[in-house]
Order: sequence, then C-alpha cells, then structure tokens
Amino acid sequence: MIERGASKVAANNHPYLTYQYKDVKQHEKEISKQKKLTRALMNFQNHLIFVIDNEEIIEFNQAFINFTRISKAQTQQSILKYLSSFFVDDANYFYPIDKSRWFEEIIETGKNSVNMHWINSSREESYFNLQYESIPGSNQYLCVCMDITHLDNEKSGNRQLFLMDSLTYSINQLEMNAILEVEMRRAERLNQALSMIIMDIDFFKQVNEQFGYDAGDKVLSTISIIVQQRIRESDIFVRWGGEEFILLTPGTDGNGAQELAESIRSIIEEFHFENIDQITCSFGISVFSKGKAKEELILEANHALSISKDRGRNGVTLYN
Repeated sequence: MIERGASKVAANNHPYLTYQYKDVKQHEKEISKQKKLTRALMNFQNHLIFVIDNEEIIEFNQAFINFTRISKAQTQQSILKYLSSFFVDDANYFYPIDKSRWFEEIIETGKNSVNMHWINSSREESYFNLQYESIPGSNQYLCVCMDITHLDNEKSGNRQLFLMDSLTYSINQLEMNAILEVEMRRAERLNQALSMIIMDIDFFKQVNEQFGYDAGDKVLSTISIIVQQRIRESDIFVRWGGEEFILLTPGTDGNGAQELAESIRSIIEEFHFENIDQITCSFGISVFSKGKAKEELILEANHALSISKDRGRNGVTLYN
C-alpha cells in the first residue's frame, strides 16, 4: 500500500518533473521582470498611456493618474465610463454620440487617431491626440494620449482670427454650420430650447449708394455692437451675409426669442446713426425641434424674415 503523499515526493524527485518545475518558475520570473520593465517605461512617458481589455481599462501609467485623478484604489468603478465624463462638446474635436460607448465609437470611425477635448474632475482643460493599436493575440488595445494643448492654443488663436469677421467682430459664415450642428445636437440631447433669429438691415443698399461704403461699414459695426451688448454670453452672433446676421439663442424658446428680437429692433430704430436719419432691421425667427435639420431651421427663419419684409419691414415674425 502506497502512503498518501508518496507519489508527490516521487514526482518531486523525478529529474524531468524537477526540470520542468524550474522552467515554469524561471518563466514566471521573466514575466514579472518584463512587467516591471513595461511599467517603468510607461511611467517614464509624459503621455497618458492605458490598456483597454473587454471594454475596461486594466493598466495605466502615472501620467494617466496625474490627469484623471484616479488610482488603483478606485478601480471599483469603471474607469472607461469615468473617462466619458471628460469629453467637451466641441465642434472641432471628437465627441461621442453615446458617451458610454466612446471608445467603440472611435474604433467605428475607422481611424486609429482622433483629437479630443477633455476636462477633468479638477476642471483642468486639455486637448489630446489619442492613438490606439490592437495588441496581437488578444482583445486588448494600447492607447496613447499625447497632450496637444499648446499646439491647439496656438492654432485656436490663428483660427479665431480667421473665423472672426474683421468689421463686426462677429463669427463669420465659415464657422456657422459647425456651430449650428453642435448647438442642435446639444439641444436635442439635453431636451432644451434653441431658437434662431435672422436679422436683415432694411434698405442697406441705399445706405451704401447714398452715404458711401464707409458709412455703410459704420452702420454694420454699430449694429453689431448694439446686438452684442444686448445678448447673453451663451448666445452666438454670426455675420451671415453682407447686411444679414444670425443670432442663435440656446435655452430660449420662440416667445423668448421674439422678445429679444423686438428689443434689439427697438434699440436700433431709436439709435441715432451719424449723418443718417434712421436705420431699421427686419427679423425672422425659427425654433428647433427634435429631428429638424439645420437647413430646415434656416429656411423657416428666412421665411419668417420674408414675412416681416412683406409687412413693411422693421418688424419681427416668428415662424409657425
């Protein structure tokens, strides 16, 4: 009868099994050494580095901790979902339709690199270029976020000059479509009101012909000042055409937009323009609703503007 444990002793004394056991231990040491080296290399980098496995972040470096303010002790929560709160809704950067699927949506773009606008829990704002690669033989992705904030600040300064109308200091038409898409998407997501006001300077061609283009430019810049002093910081003022402007009013319904347009109309009507008797403006208003396309919103505002003109100008019409 063989005593219990005898086979284990025999196995341990077997040369082949002992050699195999040493191989396993050596392999484990090599893996541990490799992990420590990888960790050191990751922490040496200033870029945010993390590894995603099955929709969860399983590894990250010190730079990632520094920006996100998260640590290994906080891994009870989903770090990937936690990062979803960092995205800023910016027309010039990637912004997920469904924040809970933000990394999947990046993959679905077909690009292995996207620019992101993030703001962390400490309200620190940064811009990153995220690049990712799949790790062979696994479901894992290696992600590297390079901080491009200083580059973006320089580009934004130049972009701001390029997109700003030099005469009226309002946003020019080039940027309007991107801004409108962002505001419509935000209004739909947050179930908030959004109105568009189109205003047109009445008989502006006659002003240029009678008083000269310098006087016409003065009228444009003065009206821009009047409007920008009247609106909120969150409102968006755009020079849409020669003498036509668009005003986007997030969080304002049709009645509120009508009151705002009427107050602007009244101020302009009563304002004394140098060497010109009187300047008036006509207004058309449309209101965004879920599913409405931007082209439809603009078309409705233009239709309302036409009604104001047909009624003798110097008036406000809300499309309905």
